[in-house]
This record gives sequence, structure tokens and C-alpha cells, in this order.
Amino acid sequence: MVQHPDDLDKIDPKTQIVKISASIGERRRIVIMERAQTLQLTVANPGPKKAEAAPAEELIVKETEPSKAETEESVSEGETK
Repeated sequence: MVQHPDDLDKIDPKTQIVKISASIGERRRIVIMERAQTLQLTVANPGPKKAEAAPAEELIVKETEPSKAETEESVSEGETK
């Protein structure tokens, strides 16, 4: 049962797997998971994988194109002038 990232040093990756304590919060669980990956340990209960945030390029708001009604109005106004 792992409660601290330092507990991973005591685990033999050939014969043991990691089980993270249920009372561990998300921040510490992430630290333990990263450390387990670097030590090439198998984790029995990694927790739910959350959706990753979109990259900054995808967050750029695109300008909307004018609707057909707006375009037709501007064309008809141009014809009457």
C-alpha cells in the first residue's frame, strides 16, 4: 500500500505491483503515478483518467461568418443606393 512517492523505492518491480491508498488525493496520486512510471512499476489502481485540456492553439476562437440573411440584406441595400 503506497501513501507517499518515497514508498515506491521499496517495491521490487519483478515481483510486486503498486496499490495506491484510497485516501490519497488527486495531486499526490499524480506524483506517485509519475514516479511509478519512471521506475517502471505496475500500478493496480491508477484512478480514472481525466480528459486532458485542449492545447492553446485549439482554444483560439474563430470569427464567425455572416449568415445568409445578413449577406442578402447588405447586397439588397447596395443595389438600392
